[in-house]
Amino acid sequence: MKDQSYNNLKKASVLVSVIILFLGLNSVLSACSGGSNSNQIIRVYGCEPQMKLVPGNASETCGGTIVDTVFSGLVTYNKDGSIKNEIAESIVPDPDNKVYTIHLKNDWKFSDGEIINSDSFLKSWNYTALSTNRQSNQSFFDIIQGYDEVSDENPQVKILSGLQKVDDYTFKIVLKEPSITFPLRLGYSAFFPVPNSKFDTEGILDESYGEKPISNGPYIVESWQHDQIISLRLNSNYKGSYIPKNQGVDYIIYSDGAQAAYSDVQSGNLDLLEQIPSTQIRTFKNDESVNSFSEVSPLYRGIQIDKNLPHFAWDEEGILRREAISLSINRQEIINKIFADTANLPVAYVPNNELISGATDFVEGNQILEFNPQLAKNKWQEADKIKDFKNPEFNIYYNADSGEKAFFEAVSNSIKTSLNISSTAKSVPDKKTLLTMEQMHEVKGVYRNNWQPDYPSIENYLTPVFSTQAIDNGANYSAFSNEGFDNLLFEAATASSIDSANKIYQTAESLLFKFLPSIPTYVPDISAVSSKSLKGVAFNWKSVPEYTELYK
Repeated sequence: MKDQSYNNLKKASVLVSVIILFLGLNSVLSACSGGSNSNQIIRVYGCEPQMKLVPGNASETCGGTIVDTVFSGLVTYNKDGSIKNEIAESIVPDPDNKVYTIHLKNDWKFSDGEIINSDSFLKSWNYTALSTNRQSNQSFFDIIQGYDEVSDENPQVKILSGLQKVDDYTFKIVLKEPSITFPLRLGYSAFFPVPNSKFDTEGILDESYGEKPISNGPYIVESWQHDQIISLRLNSNYKGSYIPKNQGVDYIIYSDGAQAAYSDVQSGNLDLLEQIPSTQIRTFKNDESVNSFSEVSPLYRGIQIDKNLPHFAWDEEGILRREAISLSINRQEIINKIFADTANLPVAYVPNNELISGATDFVEGNQILEFNPQLAKNKWQEADKIKDFKNPEFNIYYNADSGEKAFFEAVSNSIKTSLNISSTAKSVPDKKTLLTMEQMHEVKGVYRNNWQPDYPSIENYLTPVFSTQAIDNGANYSAFSNEGFDNLLFEAATASSIDSANKIYQTAESLLFKFLPSIPTYVPDISAVSSKSLKGVAFNWKSVPEYTELYK
């Protein structure tokens, strides 16, 4: 792997003078035009984070979006999914890709002025990796030497032996096995730094941290009024690549979903909404009261059957029933009816997107995603011969603020019609509630199961969601555990090249079709609307708005 150092400093004094002159003139023009800072606060659609805003525990979209916006890591991702250095001056692997030496830039500070150094990363990573801290991003450190010891149920050591401080701005990462793909992980929030001052002498993070975290990204959290609004404002100490063109971002939390938010965009009371309600899905592109946007995304959408639901274990009966459910869903008809031309049929667990390394348009076993009601009935009847199905109903749970009521009702009706069983779509108040139900396995049925990638690799759709290690410290809410699958993930992680690794990951992906821990349903486009006054709307590689680019 080559040294990933990106220094684009422009030293020509003439150019600097021109920039200074332009900025000064621009300020005068802004003042003359009557513009104000308050007018440059961008109001966007948001949702209530499930957890406090701590990098090691931000594994769901609502909190993760905020954490990604107020923190910066060693590297960041370009729009095409490639990585470039942010806080890292360089990331240098040894010849075997087993030991990575990280050199930090020495001019970065947190928003409170504390210097960012090696300890800022090492303390944060050790805290996240230690099992007793119960951080949802713990499993991302499984590749580092010493993880098995700190992740033990009763750990006897508290720090990763593979993290070695060299000096204040240099540290080494020793992996369990060689990995050429390891640097791809380093832009994910699990690897963000946290201020040294927020840890006690035992390495435990201050309990209050995360409500209003001291951070190092382009914004800081100014306030968090739960279930109402999260306000971000500029971080004057930010040294990175994404200088905001606005004065801040307000995430407005709508308890009643996207319908009210859409009306607010039309009236100019909300600037950006990237979740189109079903009532507007066919008309939003022609709505003259808003600006509309639509492009392909790398997002996964599926339904996941709770591990405790009788008749759906990963045995012969359970697998037959899971296959029958998948075959009973008329995906194409539902997509046409509900999403018009803003969604596509799934071909795999990893959407076929050119920005995702390893994604492909065919995965062995994906014929189980085809609509075949007769085969679905046959498999259901085979399962009945093993054990009678005595569940009174087959409920599909979704969060009411998702804007997907019509979709889940259509899926339930398709299952009901194909298999002649009772199936109902049931809502819970919000995503936070649904996630808690999933994690605690309170849902005795099927639930909405989505994934937004953390970094642009096929591996990120597999390890954090379906590996055994991610059951207690990851996003494996289905509790799927398969030794063959885990072994393939390990083999891929230690491959000699990215291409070789991706081929093995594709084999692991195909194995999922034999067990269906989650059932792919559709691949959404990123569909959004903005107020007419909003400028600079663009989406990054994982279909999240580039908030720093927005202005009015």
